[in-house]
Amino acid sequence: MAPLLFTVLNNEISLRLGRLSLASKILDTPNCILNTVRGSVLHLTPDNLRLLPFQAVGITLEQLYPASLDVQPPASTKFPGGAHEFFNLQEYLLYFDIHDPVKQVKARINSDKFISVRTHQGIRQLTLANYLLYMNAYKPDFFAAFSDSLIQKNHGDKRVQKSVDRTLKWLDDTLDRMEEDANVFGMLGGHNIREERVRSAQETVKRNVAGFVLNVSDIGDTSEERLDLLRTSLNHLPQEKPRLVYGLGTPGDILRAVSEGVDLFDTSYPSEMADNGHAFTFKFATDSNVSDVTTLSINLWDKSFARDFQPFVTSCECHACQNYTRAYTHHLLIAHEMLASVLLISHNLFVYGRFFERIRNSIKMKTFDEDMRQFLLRHEGQAQIEHSMKHDVEPKRKTDY
Repeated sequence: MAPLLFTVLNNEISLRLGRLSLASKILDTPNCILNTVRGSVLHLTPDNLRLLPFQAVGITLEQLYPASLDVQPPASTKFPGGAHEFFNLQEYLLYFDIHDPVKQVKARINSDKFISVRTHQGIRQLTLANYLLYMNAYKPDFFAAFSDSLIQKNHGDKRVQKSVDRTLKWLDDTLDRMEEDANVFGMLGGHNIREERVRSAQETVKRNVAGFVLNVSDIGDTSEERLDLLRTSLNHLPQEKPRLVYGLGTPGDILRAVSEGVDLFDTSYPSEMADNGHAFTFKFATDSNVSDVTTLSINLWDKSFARDFQPFVTSCECHACQNYTRAYTHHLLIAHEMLASVLLISHNLFVYGRFFERIRNSIKMKTFDEDMRQFLLRHEGQAQIEHSMKHDVEPKRKTDY
């Protein structure tokens, strides 16, 4: 593995532009990593994928993990050239994690020796030794460390403390066993206990990790609570390393997290919306500030689109909008045709990728605060603005928790 380099391109403490690079592969941040199902972006062929503005793909190990414990290792680890060659993703930055950030194991039982993973034939056990064996075989560009992650909303103090202790021990073992230039992202824990979130962040920073992963999918009851807990961890991380966050996908949450210094996100939200028949209609900055569109998406299941022969978004340059209509996609959904999913996911991901491009341009042009204010005002209303823009008047305090 070659070393993954991260460069902060501006001087802002939290609202920052960055660049991840490994050899000739470059990923400008803020940005997102494409979610996959067994190494493929859902509903898309590699040719479809290359029409979208993305440079990084994420793969979940548990989707490849053998259902039978006596079958070791997964067949895909035996392919020469690693995961890039096996999944035909040579030109992308490839990221591995153990768990699917969308479909978590709700009844997860972990111990000092293993963690539970979901396979297509039930729950199985994964040890650290096997995980590192697979990472050496797949040769991803960067991967998440082995961790005792908690996904239920309520846990006692002792269970959370044990989770942080286990994760730190496994991180030490990982760094000892892997090659020096392995790009390991430390998993931050602490769940909803602020003192443990601070301890997890401060201890992980002491290790030689390439970046950090934070999962806020199952903590807090509202976006505000999740962002507040996320901020507790972010305040203790160094500026020179990237931060990847799971569980924040809506445009408003993305903008708020970017304003707090988050660099990378997952793409579960566009996929979930496409699966529900929704096509994105939002834009950020530039021409979106004069748009009268206040909806984030349209529901193509609605009968009102049966005779609507417009594209999803008139000005969109994606393949679906250039060649198909709302009426046709509505018909495909009613007929349960797979092409509907192909069109919706390709459109949503295209819009999502352009959304991040415009975020980066807005930061570069130093108009992000006003662009964000206008976007939230248009799509969420005045009630959400004060909380979202708190970073304008409240400086970051590294001791806050």
